Amino acid sequence: MDSPLARVILAVLGGYLLILISLTVFEWIKEEYPQPSARPLNTERIQHPFYHEQAVNALQRFARLSNRERNGIKKSLESGLISMEQWLTRIGQSDCRIMCIGELHEESTRNFLAEEFFANLSVDVLLLEATPEALRRLTKRMNAGRTYFPLLGADIMNILRTVRAKNPNVQICGIEETDEQQKEENIHSGSRDQSIAHNFWSRYRPGRRHLILFGALHCTNEPNWLFKRLCDQAPLPLKNRMANAQVLEEHQNGPVEAFVFFLDEIGIEKTSFVIPDTHALHACIYAWFPSLNRQALQKYRSLIVFRR
Repeated sequence: MDSPLARVILAVLGGYLLILISLTVFEWIKEEYPQPSARPLNTERIQHPFYHEQAVNALQRFARLSNRERNGIKKSLESGLISMEQWLTRIGQSDCRIMCIGELHEESTRNFLAEEFFANLSVDVLLLEATPEALRRLTKRMNAGRTYFPLLGADIMNILRTVRAKNPNVQICGIEETDEQQKEENIHSGSRDQSIAHNFWSRYRPGRRHLILFGALHCTNEPNWLFKRLCDQAPLPLKNRMANAQVLEEHQNGPVEAFVFFLDEIGIEKTSFVIPDTHALHACIYAWFPSLNRQALQKYRSLIVFRR
């Protein structure tokens, strides 16, 4: 083994081993210490030209109305769209016990929720789209001082820290379907949201305020999704204390962008705002913005729109 050939073979193998170790370490660092996306902010006012046509058509129809009709619509919108602060005050004073917030898993949404929503709302139980084991690892990282770590592609550390600071005794739970439940689901023809609903009820605390933060579809009032399942399973007194809301940045969704453009053009310029009751808008809004109505207003009790 002391021959020149053996030394060459050992050197080559050693080199390959060193490369393999370096790649493994690199992949571990990349996975354990991910960096936020450096995607530049798109500042264009119109980013969804297909849906922009609805805004243009709505403005044309608005312009053809009489002054009295236009003023009536504006007055209705000004009272039907409230600030985030006003909405959170209403929620805080209500007897709401279960609220499902549907989000897009994006950095801007998580930042907004941490800074404008969770920093100003008292909750007793926060339920996340993570398994208990995944949440345990996230909590461990937070307790170790990590400032950034994603859940489903966007930072969750800021939300966890904010919730804990606002509610020191909060209970944070992961209610995502586990691997074991997925196996049972395949055997017994169940569904993911059925498992999540089961996990929710196993952590439900009567009399406490529960906040569910999940992907937007899970929080719709449509059959088989999480929020609708919870409503169907809840006893009657609790049904009246449940609410769902979708949170969207104005350019994350074409119909929302078109609606915000319309508001700006008719002189209702708002920063972030909330439609607290999606069924109480002026009738023309549902007719002029059918995509917004179909995709959001019909599916959620409230719609939160934030602007950057």
